[in-house]
Amino acid sequence: MQQKDNNRQETAPEAQNDVIQEQGVQPSTEVHTREAGESKEKKKKNPTFIILIVVIGVLIAAGAFLLGRMWYLKNADNNDTGVEVYYSETSAAVRSGESKNAQVENPVDFASLQEQNSELYAWINVPGTRVNYPIAQSASDDEFYLHHDYLKNYLFAGTPYTEFCNKKDFSDPITLVYGHNMYESEGTMFTTLHSFEDAAFFEEHDVFYIYMPGRKLTYRIFSAFKFDNRHIMNSYQFDIEPKDLEEFQNIMLSPHSSVKNVRSGVKLDKNSKVVVLSTCVSGDKSSRYLVCGVLEKDEPTK
Repeated sequence: MQQKDNNRQETAPEAQNDVIQEQGVQPSTEVHTREAGESKEKKKKNPTFIILIVVIGVLIAAGAFLLGRMWYLKNADNNDTGVEVYYSETSAAVRSGESKNAQVENPVDFASLQEQNSELYAWINVPGTRVNYPIAQSASDDEFYLHHDYLKNYLFAGTPYTEFCNKKDFSDPITLVYGHNMYESEGTMFTTLHSFEDAAFFEEHDVFYIYMPGRKLTYRIFSAFKFDNRHIMNSYQFDIEPKDLEEFQNIMLSPHSSVKNVRSGVKLDKNSKVVVLSTCVSGDKSSRYLVCGVLEKDEPTK
């Protein structure tokens, strides 16, 4: 009896297939084929879906960029407009008829400016460019003004600043003043320093001014060039290593760069006081653009 049961179990699958075929139903192999076909159809649709996702992503990114740019333009304009009220161009020169030995006028209202922010200790003006800003130095964070305006509000464009490794009286042999290279169309912060890449502009504009309460410092621009992105003040010890100072002075006087303009006849020594204006280079994160000036005149102001 057990043998008969085994035979019955073995032949049952064949009988089931015969029944399926008689009823016009395809075997399981055809079901698998149909499923494979549906899978292929889904795969054919996938590229279209991926393209749609990419397009949506691009649109979102473009929208975010436009909103960010609108925000930047609004804040950049506010920053420039707000700070210009503390600078009066008409008082920058000695009044007509006054003695040449008289104290020059100071164009900056430092009393009002420092009421707003006591960390604003100087003002830089570079004729021929749009560089006409206060200079800040944070007491606690060297990079604070990288992305904060002169009122300490967040602003990507920041404010020109020095680090606390530099004295605020500009008595160091090398003082670095940092400023952003922003959109060329706006020309804010240190963007227009790149005008010195043009040889004719460089020849026609040979000075910049730094004002402090009671002082006007005149610097003669002797070189402007593209340099690497090393942190200069951390790379050299100008106060304690005479060789470091001599090396960097030689770099400024004779830069090894394809983008450079140099004024002849300028000499530097251990007593020279140089201010270096440093900004970024568009599309080149590994470089900086430097405009170098040596102190030529230190005058008291009213």
